[in-house]
Amino acid sequence: MVVSNLMQTFYNVVDAYFLGKLGKIEFSAPTVVWPLLFVFISFSIGFSNAGVALVAQYTGARDKENAKRAAGQSLLVSFVIGTGISILGIIISKPVITAIVGPRSSQIVPYAISYFRIIMFGLPLGFIFNTTTSIVRGWGDSKFTMKIMFLSTVINIILDPIFIFGFWIIPGFGVSGAAWATTLARGIAGIISAYHLFEGTRGFKIHFKDLYPKWWLIKKVLRIGFPGSASMSVTSLGFTIIMRFVSSFGPAVISAYGVGNRIISIITMISFGLGSAVTTMIGQFLGAKDVKNAEKTVKVAFLVNFSIVFFLSSLTFFFGGSLTKFFINDPEVIKVGNIFFKYVSFSLPFFTSMTVFTNTLIGAGRTEQSMIIDITRLWGIRVPLIGIMSAKYGFIGLFYAMIISNILALILAWLFVRFGNWKTPVISKSQL
Repeated sequence: MVVSNLMQTFYNVVDAYFLGKLGKIEFSAPTVVWPLLFVFISFSIGFSNAGVALVAQYTGARDKENAKRAAGQSLLVSFVIGTGISILGIIISKPVITAIVGPRSSQIVPYAISYFRIIMFGLPLGFIFNTTTSIVRGWGDSKFTMKIMFLSTVINIILDPIFIFGFWIIPGFGVSGAAWATTLARGIAGIISAYHLFEGTRGFKIHFKDLYPKWWLIKKVLRIGFPGSASMSVTSLGFTIIMRFVSSFGPAVISAYGVGNRIISIITMISFGLGSAVTTMIGQFLGAKDVKNAEKTVKVAFLVNFSIVFFLSSLTFFFGGSLTKFFINDPEVIKVGNIFFKYVSFSLPFFTSMTVFTNTLIGAGRTEQSMIIDITRLWGIRVPLIGIMSAKYGFIGLFYAMIISNILALILAWLFVRFGNWKTPVISKSQL
């Protein structure tokens, strides 16, 4: 799962590297719209988490038939919602992106709209990809996700320079080319992953009959999936508001912020990979009523994660300026990027360790509790602090707010795990 998440992050890193060769305006376009994109993508992740929790707990309870039914209903709900969200996103893209960017960085708007619409066009297949790999992961096979992500990443790496700069009879599309490369790579991955799920090549097979609506299971998918989707969407909306503050400082700060987030995402994806493993293990242990090993999983994952991220964030603290220069060789951007890493690196072990606790709650099916943590971190702490501190300290105030919110969020997540009711499974005997 760590490798899978790193490869997923590599999508953005590759896009950033090639777009950085076009200039800071083009580079800034995906940075500006990414929080908005994640508002919509979050629904996919939320319902994928429902699939993981249900399949894992039924698997732990040795109820393979209901595990298959839960997988089919998760896939059905995810695709229907993905199609509707895709259409909605394309319709509202222009006014929303224009409002986010603001007048000071208005030259970014045309590139940002084009990039956003193309990604949204391929969103339904992206939903299928996320849900199918999550289902197989809930079954206990994380290597499948890794292999599919590797294939998708290779396709993206090949297509990126071709579509951005042009090759032979293919013209260069610039920023739009990066979006098309990502969309095609994810679409191919979605089709292949669904094929494997229906063919049963990984030992877990669903049939088309499992897609027929079963309302008791759909309600359970919605009950588990919606809080997670709402949580991440509301959280992403918070990041969209934050991007409005970032944009007010001009393209140089946007570019440095974009580089910083991409490098940090490499580190955080290691934690998200560990967190994904925690989700599956917690689900299966609770399904098997093995609370002792569920508790042990949380402790070990926390210690491993904090140690790894502390080491990696130390590297970004010392070499942040060089990392920024690798993407954009612009003196102003490099200066801001160096400041970004000096401040934000300090808070990374706290933020990433929080994900161990939230994934514990997700694996237990307590997504409403993880929702409270995420929303509080962004809307209760970070957004207000950014508004106050950016007005007082300039763009450095953004980084102060990130540090404080990450530390407080870790404490809040720990309190939920320490004193919460997550040790009771969400599946019931009447459905076994």
